Amino acid sequence: MRLEDMRYDFPKMPKEMRDMIEREVEKQVKMEQPQFRKNRRRTGRIAAASLAAVMLCGTTVFAGVNIYRMQQEKTGAYGVKVDISGSVKDAERSTDFVVETQKTILIPNVKLEVGYLPEGMVKTENGKYSFENALNKGGVSMAFFRMDTGDDKFEIEHGNVAASEDFSANGHDAVYLQYPDLYEEEITFNQRIYVAYTDVHYVMEMYVASDVSKEEAFKIAESVKLTPTENLKDEDLVVAQDWSQYHEYAVEAEDVDKQAQPTVSKEEMKNTHAIGDSFSLGEGLSAKVSKVQVADDISLLDASLLDEDFTKEVDENGKLRPATIQYVKDGGMDELSQEIKSREAAQKLVYATIEYTNTTEKEMTDVLFSADLPRINEVDGQMQIVEEEKPGEGDEWESAINHGLSSFWEMSYYDVHGGERGNNYIASIKPGETVTVHVAWIVLEEELNKLYLNLNPSGGCYEFSDSSLETGFVDIRQ
Repeated sequence: MRLEDMRYDFPKMPKEMRDMIEREVEKQVKMEQPQFRKNRRRTGRIAAASLAAVMLCGTTVFAGVNIYRMQQEKTGAYGVKVDISGSVKDAERSTDFVVETQKTILIPNVKLEVGYLPEGMVKTENGKYSFENALNKGGVSMAFFRMDTGDDKFEIEHGNVAASEDFSANGHDAVYLQYPDLYEEEITFNQRIYVAYTDVHYVMEMYVASDVSKEEAFKIAESVKLTPTENLKDEDLVVAQDWSQYHEYAVEAEDVDKQAQPTVSKEEMKNTHAIGDSFSLGEGLSAKVSKVQVADDISLLDASLLDEDFTKEVDENGKLRPATIQYVKDGGMDELSQEIKSREAAQKLVYATIEYTNTTEKEMTDVLFSADLPRINEVDGQMQIVEEEKPGEGDEWESAINHGLSSFWEMSYYDVHGGERGNNYIASIKPGETVTVHVAWIVLEEELNKLYLNLNPSGGCYEFSDSSLETGFVDIRQ
């Protein structure tokens, strides 16, 4: 239900992208299993896109007419490779030899036109569409690759594929993939479509949620047109990632993950603050967590600021429902994902009052604030971020999927909104002035003894950074 996603591959996303499908794709997108949230850090890095002007790229092609075809190939019982292959028409092979020549491919900027949407589906952003009754929680999301190294260099593999099919999308070769949907009560991105636009040298990767039928997904894909444009300010301009950089991003993400610090010594975390302590966030701004409250309902929150995700977490009496935690054996090339077991875990609301003070003699405007809630445990003098439950010896399951709002460590609620987009900014703090912000999270009751607050404006839930250690965490363990 919630995605950014986008393990694969939407990404923790860049902020401007994450807002458009908040919580949805981040939880669900993973390269082989889109409905599961297994690596939240990597998604945004791999899905990073770059906007460029018209560019030239050299490729070697045969004299004659090249025919490019996108197709799928089975790799194992449940693995699928999608690639584009090129060949020369037999009619052009009438001579005893084939002359190899150099050809420069011009890749234009293109604008996106979508000619069909199912009833009730609306555009939320360029390439992003969802149903009005589930806004930003499903629908379809389109990403694009510029094939700057040649159309026939496209190749990608997926495991855990329950069904796949070749089809034609308005004359363009396309492949449809479907993944197991193990939690049918939520909207999950359990389908994927690839379409090759070899006339303009783009490939579309369309993420399709479970609230869109296969038939409707085909109709949407068949209605997509990419039209060359010279207007770089066109609101429908496609922002695409160069294929030559796609794997570089993946390698870079792996390197960043290797450098991440989920564990530090207790000494390195000595700059830890207590509730009521005032400390510097840098650039003349100080912060103080003045109060923390724990509740089993959401009555502390301003109802006018709550979205559907919050209201679904409470029962008819207004009490927080338990989270369902699903233990899954991950699928791959030779097997599908399967549920091994599940359990329910009590959830609590954690509500914090934070005071931000301008200690300078100048007014501050559009002040970004962030409050992440990592779970940190002390083991043998080491402070460890406990990101998710791990299987023990003899366990068949590999991933523990928390389907509650407690799976998100970023602040789920805040009552001060500002900035151009009306999100987590304080519009103005005058010299010496203090502005109070209330933030909240839903957490598992069993995690209350591991809670620390990270108020560093750069954020970060899943690893220790130099800046967060320098700022210091706030110990709010209960």
